[in-house]
Amino acid sequence: MIRRNILSDEGLRQRFIDGVLALKDPARFPWPGQQGLSIYDFFVAWHHQSMMLFTPPTQRDRNAAHSGPAFLPWHRYYLLRFEGYLRTAVGDPEFRLPYWDWAADAALSNPRQSRIWAGTALGRFTGPRLWQVRVVPAERGLTRLARPRPLQRALGSQGALPTREAIRAVLRDQLLYDAPPYSSASNGFRNYLEGWEGPARIHNSVHVWVGGDMTDSTSPNDPTFFLHHCNVDRIWYAWQRRYPDAPYLPAQSAPADLAFHRIDDTLYSVFRETTPVTPRSVLNPLRPGAPFRTADRYDYDSLTDLQ
Repeated sequence: MIRRNILSDEGLRQRFIDGVLALKDPARFPWPGQQGLSIYDFFVAWHHQSMMLFTPPTQRDRNAAHSGPAFLPWHRYYLLRFEGYLRTAVGDPEFRLPYWDWAADAALSNPRQSRIWAGTALGRFTGPRLWQVRVVPAERGLTRLARPRPLQRALGSQGALPTREAIRAVLRDQLLYDAPPYSSASNGFRNYLEGWEGPARIHNSVHVWVGGDMTDSTSPNDPTFFLHHCNVDRIWYAWQRRYPDAPYLPAQSAPADLAFHRIDDTLYSVFRETTPVTPRSVLNPLRPGAPFRTADRYDYDSLTDLQ
């Protein structure tokens, strides 16, 4: 039940690829009620919809899953749900999402030559016969393409991958999880990791560096998204281990305009959960709360590089 570096194990890498290809296939994993679309496309739509739900709707900064405190717990919830489907797709109840350690690639003379972009790894997803984008953002809502197109990337054309030291600095210096106004203008660990504050713009910079489809609200169209956010989750977990007494903020007593972001608010979902998923329920990866089961818990192979 360990999440591992995708470049550490060729077998793990292949199972991840096999799993996402299966979930992308409408014949094997159909999106119910959406002819020709798959469960993978369903997850793309869920992420897009989270970004379209502004909280409160009178502003255009914080949404249900970004630019606010719920950024990290919402994506942890999102990954847990996707990981569950992957376990089914690969037929392995012990399978866990791998992560992409982009800080290691930042140290390369040319990060675009990292093994992760090889044709045997994530490079294969730019092949139009293997992978096609079916849903993209529209001015209002989501558009299903009449003619699916190849995945788009622009590796390294903009921005830079965050360095190991930049991550360590945030882990060392940000002692509070979040702070008022709980937006992209906040101080605190969440906003520095998300990338609206700090010179490294950590999470955001990776989306920009990969480019193409990774820069849209439908960024999960690129399977790189899941490896990237798994590493973001790993960094959050390292921070939680470093500051075990630092509380999640805001508390439930915070004003109603922070809905979706308070500790006991229901996280935005397209699933009909038997028990609402809240930030509190996913704070501990080793023991996520209902509706997740013991089989959903996970740990990381290593946090030493973040110390």
